[in-house]
Amino acid sequence: MANIDKKELEKSYFEKSDSVNEYSKYDEKDYERVLNRFKSSDSEVKNHEQLHASMGTTTTPIRYDYQMGPDGKLYATGGSVRFDTSIPKDEAGAMQKLDELQKAASSPDGLSRADLGIAHSANLNKMLLQSIQEGAIL
Repeated sequence: MANIDKKELEKSYFEKSDSVNEYSKYDEKDYERVLNRFKSSDSEVKNHEQLHASMGTTTTPIRYDYQMGPDGKLYATGGSVRFDTSIPKDEAGAMQKLDELQKAASSPDGLSRADLGIAHSANLNKMLLQSIQEGAIL
């Protein structure tokens, strides 16, 4: 579905529809409630992923998972950001990179398991690097 142009998908959806409203079995309040949930989710997901991307170095564009709403439009229901997790060889650069990764992964509210895992891993690597710097681990 990633290769399908959004407008083409919407166009093909509407071409397949006839004049009968397939959502007529629902009242207008239900339709609006569901549509508002899709719109709200779309906004939250995009803001969440864009905040991640703005806080760290990424290797690819933001990837969104889409679902078609009752109005035939696509709404983001999930997403992901791929961070550059390469660690520089010098200790100062490595510490700075791990700080960046930790902040980028834990910056938004409503952290996912992946967010928590990245932040936790970066924190553990920072502690390991600090122990090496202090001479506790050789």
